[in-house]
Amino acid sequence: MTMRDQLKESTRHDYSRAVFTGTFTVWQEFLLEKESVFWSTVRLFDSLLRGFSQVVLANNPISGLLLTISLGVSAPNTLLFSAITGFLGLLLSVLIRDSQENIANGLTVFNPLLVGAVSSSLIPSVYGPFDSFTWPFNLTEFALLLVLYTRDNGHDTTQKLQPVMRMDNATSDATIGDVSFIGENATGVHIDWGMMFHGVIVSASQVLAVESVFIGAVVYLACLLYSPITAGFAFLGALVGSLAGLMLDVQIDEIYTGLWGYNTFLTGASLGGNFFVLNGQTAAATIVAIVYTVIVQYAILFFFRNLKLPILTLPFVLVTSLFLKLRSNPGDKTFPQPPPISFSRTQHRDYITSQQAQLIQQYTRKQEF
Repeated sequence: MTMRDQLKESTRHDYSRAVFTGTFTVWQEFLLEKESVFWSTVRLFDSLLRGFSQVVLANNPISGLLLTISLGVSAPNTLLFSAITGFLGLLLSVLIRDSQENIANGLTVFNPLLVGAVSSSLIPSVYGPFDSFTWPFNLTEFALLLVLYTRDNGHDTTQKLQPVMRMDNATSDATIGDVSFIGENATGVHIDWGMMFHGVIVSASQVLAVESVFIGAVVYLACLLYSPITAGFAFLGALVGSLAGLMLDVQIDEIYTGLWGYNTFLTGASLGGNFFVLNGQTAAATIVAIVYTVIVQYAILFFFRNLKLPILTLPFVLVTSLFLKLRSNPGDKTFPQPPPISFSRTQHRDYITSQQAQLIQQYTRKQEF
């Protein structure tokens, strides 16, 4: 089934709700039917916006537009660098003829986008100003040669990697040198619960390496527009991560700035109805994964502290990869794998439909015998 056929099939069931929510397949299908240069440009812009939304595990151009507007208002430098690197990633994926489905859904954008966003925040604060000489050229050229070499030699990595698993380089602007408080006793520190809520909100903005209540609120709104279930689990992740930071006696300022909530935010958003079909078991597994993400983050800090390196989203990547092994069996009904990766409502509907089809086939075979 081609990408256009898949979009038409999904769109057929989507008129029961606002068409601009979820993956906004009506708009995507409309763009695929247009052949002119103008609409091709609009299609690229749509992919770029979806790349912004993919940073928070959503796939909706309106969500991406909300994020770009909030970055433009609160952190224009971050928007500039992320837009440049995201567009370069999109352009390169078009030139090397990457999967059209990946390009259309922004999956070739969000990793380059995050490189620009994080670099604009981290590099000046960690290393300060430095002479670049030809480092940008050398790094970019080597990366390009590596991509072309693997393509020319028949190593088609796009078939071996799962695009949805590439959410591995969001970060915050903290370094391990800033969190050397691990092990100190912070029990006697006064807790400002208003600032605790502030930390839960800015945890969402720390995914984009920015500490901003405004951007954090827009991120939650973008997730809500895509899927209320995703937004709910993301908020739960940030809340549990912040509260768990208190239990681990970490420095209170790090909780207030969202540094203990952004990894758990991503874990909750990814497992809570995105990579799993939501049921009682997967919901419980998501909550356990959120708690485990905090423990892994706490442990990783001891290894990274002396290196003065940021932990990025390594806790999120490790824990999510581990818990996704629960769905290794395609026929497992306890931790079901969604037929296509989409937002939670569509995944649940498609899963129920596929299960009903299997039961009908089994019943038909029994009748034949």
